Amino acid sequence: MRTKYLFILFVLVFSLIGCSQTQSNQPEETKEEKVQEDELDPAKLLPIGTVVKLKQVEKSVMIYGYNQIQNSTNKQFDYIGVPYPEGNISPDYNVFFNRNLIEDVLHNGYVTDEDKKIREEADREDNTY
Repeated sequence: MRTKYLFILFVLVFSLIGCSQTQSNQPEETKEEKVQEDELDPAKLLPIGTVVKLKQVEKSVMIYGYNQIQNSTNKQFDYIGVPYPEGNISPDYNVFFNRNLIEDVLHNGYVTDEDKKIREEADREDNTY
């Protein structure tokens, strides 16, 4: 009988420890995500997945690439995007645009250390021209 109570107590203690560790991690992740969102500057390249409102364009656009060359004009643009929320419909619906056309950032894309590094390198290359 005493062993049964010890076992129940043991399970209860470890359950509570597990719950407290899970709860303590959640606020830190939320703070980290908030910091990442606050650090984004529309004058610099935005991460893949960012949804933006462009000047004089009714439809929102989701960025899926940067420093892209449009085949029909052979010009390089800061971004290539697709209509949001539809996504990729066909190459005819790809939207090529530069950062100066961004009116508003509606949703920030996923930010990682690798992503930051690539965007910083691309921004440095843009400034060397």
